[in-house]
Amino acid sequence: MTNVKKKDGKRFGAMVLSLILLLSLVFPYPVMADQTAADQTKAASVYAIHKTGDDKENFVIVIMGEGYTREQQDQFLKDATAKAQGLLKWSPYKEYSDRINIYAVQTVSNETGVGVMYGESNPDTYFHVQAFGKSCYFAKDGEDKARALRAELESRYLDTGAAVGTIHIICNTTANIGSSSNALFSFSANSGENEQGDVMTHEISHSIGRLGDEYDKKMQGENISDTSDPDKIKWHKMLGFRGIGITTAGTETVFAPSRICMMRDLGNPFCEVCKMELARRLNNRDYVSRQASVYVCDPEITIPHSRTGTLDRDSDQYRVDETNITKANGKDLEFRTVVQNIVDAKQHLKITFRIIGADHTVKYEKEETYTVPPLSNWYDPDAARESLSVTLPAVTGLVSGDRLEGKIIDEDTGKVLADNQTAGQAWSTVTIRYMLQNEDGTETTVPDTAPATVYVPKNSAYTLRSPDLYGYTCVGNSANQGEINITEDRQGITYYYRKNSEMPEIQTVPVRVTYDGKPHTFDIKQEDGVQISYSLTENGSYTQTEMPFYTEAGQYKIYFKAEKASFIPIYGEAVLEIEKASTSMQLTAKNDTVKGAGTVELQLCRQGIPEDAGIKVTCDVSGITLEEKGTDHWMATLPNETKTYTFTACYNGNGNYTGSKADCQVRVTADHSQTGGGSGGSSGGISGGGSGGSSGGSSGGSSGGGSGENAGGSTDGSSGNVSPDSGTLPAPDHAKEEPGNVTPPPAADTSVSVKDINVKAKSAVKNNTVKVKNIAAVLKKEITKAEKEQGGRIKDLSVEITFDTAKAGNWKNLHLEMDGQAVNLLVKKNVKEWKVNGGNVNLTFDSKALKELKKEMNTAVVIKMKQTDKKNLSARAGKIIGKRPIYDFSVTGIKKKQSSVLKKGRIRVAVSYNASKKEKDKKIFAYKIDKYGAAVKIPGSYYDSDTKTVNFVSRGFFTVAVGCEK
Repeated sequence: MTNVKKKDGKRFGAMVLSLILLLSLVFPYPVMADQTAADQTKAASVYAIHKTGDDKENFVIVIMGEGYTREQQDQFLKDATAKAQGLLKWSPYKEYSDRINIYAVQTVSNETGVGVMYGESNPDTYFHVQAFGKSCYFAKDGEDKARALRAELESRYLDTGAAVGTIHIICNTTANIGSSSNALFSFSANSGENEQGDVMTHEISHSIGRLGDEYDKKMQGENISDTSDPDKIKWHKMLGFRGIGITTAGTETVFAPSRICMMRDLGNPFCEVCKMELARRLNNRDYVSRQASVYVCDPEITIPHSRTGTLDRDSDQYRVDETNITKANGKDLEFRTVVQNIVDAKQHLKITFRIIGADHTVKYEKEETYTVPPLSNWYDPDAARESLSVTLPAVTGLVSGDRLEGKIIDEDTGKVLADNQTAGQAWSTVTIRYMLQNEDGTETTVPDTAPATVYVPKNSAYTLRSPDLYGYTCVGNSANQGEINITEDRQGITYYYRKNSEMPEIQTVPVRVTYDGKPHTFDIKQEDGVQISYSLTENGSYTQTEMPFYTEAGQYKIYFKAEKASFIPIYGEAVLEIEKASTSMQLTAKNDTVKGAGTVELQLCRQGIPEDAGIKVTCDVSGITLEEKGTDHWMATLPNETKTYTFTACYNGNGNYTGSKADCQVRVTADHSQTGGGSGGSSGGISGGGSGGSSGGSSGGSSGGGSGENAGGSTDGSSGNVSPDSGTLPAPDHAKEEPGNVTPPPAADTSVSVKDINVKAKSAVKNNTVKVKNIAAVLKKEITKAEKEQGGRIKDLSVEITFDTAKAGNWKNLHLEMDGQAVNLLVKKNVKEWKVNGGNVNLTFDSKALKELKKEMNTAVVIKMKQTDKKNLSARAGKIIGKRPIYDFSVTGIKKKQSSVLKKGRIRVAVSYNASKKEKDKKIFAYKIDKYGAAVKIPGSYYDSDTKTVNFVSRGFFTVAVGCEK
């Protein structure tokens, strides 16, 4: 959140960069405020403000506008460009300016400005952003719209396989507001403080770097600590380096590394701690496919100084260079840097330090080697961070004219990563232009592009990465080489392009499948007459004519060259990801409530776990032994002691299967009639059960008296307080429980667990439409009946409403009207699951979804399931769906209010489908049919050959079809 002060004299003037909006990504019109999240991306205008490389290799930043009307869109582009330029002038964004792509997405508001929470000012804007104090928040469906735009960019407009790293919203107001919601969203405005993008830089660094405010008392980020202990503080390896120390943040108990930092005061550079964390996250492997291997802070040479008390510019007086080298006489002289490993591999580095006299003789020389541990845990960067230094003790004889030479060297490559001159190095700008080569030999600027600018150290090499633009492919550059030497303050380069229509048509689709023990390959399709050759390495020879197949879980990539007569050859790549097969299990106790000592039978139901895989079952109470009784069955002997036992089954997984866990609980209530104590009750529960009936239980504790038929049951052989066997129950959610034993409820609590109540709804059938109304009375009757039968209130209740479709034959429409009384009853009874069984289609609402429906509708709820045909499908969707079923789902209120997406809860959908022998089960999925007839595969959907259903989980209501991948 922006709450920082811009100090007088610290404002930076406008740095003139030629980084103007780069490329329109060809949406026909800007997004309008009254469009839904589903429609918005069909009409958005997208521009590349700064594109220097492939989107999957660079960190992608997207800027969107809020409160800009249609007439103000040009102003939005100017604002976004200026603030993007301002961002890139700050280190470490400057160093990574060639590794960042920035896009601007035009979103049109009906009115200008932003709303004020609890205020009178609420203009009609696209994202419905509201300000509360200095913070900004999405209201209504604003966040859904932003996420939908992100998904559209990733699926259609960014380079294949790319992901958006973060989104920044510029609000069209001069109010001094700004904040960061999370890693994805941040906000700023057009205030005076943000004219050069300083507020945007501050807020977007919260999101990208997960940095905290160094003036606040909140504990967040690598730059904020709750301890001042120099050995325990997060940046302990950086103490004493370039002004990094320990100082208070927003309170005396919260600490920061610096008093001069962008995260404390606008207009200041980032401190070394913040720079390092930003650099690490700009190389996040979730967003960047080609990471830098290591980040090296600008080294420094110093004489001895305080490790914790030399803050900020105080460190200048201890820094030594060739202009003040004589001040080091008689003192130790240290050459130091701090490095952060960014990849999961060790780094072998060498640090060297020499003092060379004016006569070129070496006066002092020393070196050290370091092995930097891999970044094996993304959330523990300190473990992969090292302070590198060499110290020349008590140097003497230093005179003016002596030279200092310190280097940080990668031992594996021999490359110099940094030296003692790096901090003061000069920067050059490289201006990139984009030109279209026309058929008549002329050249014109690629439509909707302008030059981009990157920062490069002067007298260094710059790699020309030839980025493709949407609709255009790069075919060369003005240097006719892949690398140029930057020797001038300003240099230019031109990339040349051809329209994609002038090249062979190649379609690649990332293949993501789940491990099934079968071979899989890449999805590359070409038009007639195109010849494709392949290489397994990026710079290898294209000699293979067939695509390889892979079986084991992992990520695979292949590179290809496509050629066709009279066409320009094109190059590309395709990816195949075989994900580990998911596994799950349910662990259930035959009796989860036991009175007195006895034994409990545990049964495991495994899903997706190989039959030969070992499962380990443990108890959270020491001394409880489990004896395996056949496959996936265990017996546990429990003493006559009031206690709740948690049993945990664990499968560790392997290279092709994910691991999984399952828990169940058994509650034992001490039976004081068992005088034999804990161990006696235990053994008696087993032997006594064998005698049958009440006689086995009546012997009491002395002979080990448990129950008769039920081990550990009541003394008369009846069920007592033990719940009936209700089948396999879902594992409890222990994530929300406190560790340790759970105190059982008082004896007066007579709640019981009932697996399912099935209500057979009387239906009215007309014209292949099955309608059910007025279900409240029969629903209340069935629940009341179950409560009376069980002698207590119901918990963990599942209610299933089944349509009587026998009279309808092949029904076309199902209508279930749940009046308000029925909905309130289900919510009041804390129904765990509400199932709507339509025969061919089953919907299961969890408790959160049910409560959300009640909240949204506040009246009767009408659920409609309609069979539809394929006449509105696109050609491609028609091939995927074929003659398979298509259903339209909707939920409305009596007042015609319709719900498209539930904010909370989940709906499990099962569509009946009997796959033919020619169809592969692993190729059958559920597809969402959008308004244009396109088929979009629903993530996580799958075909269950045992139940002959296609299954998926959703929060929305839409048209769904069963389809099969070719």
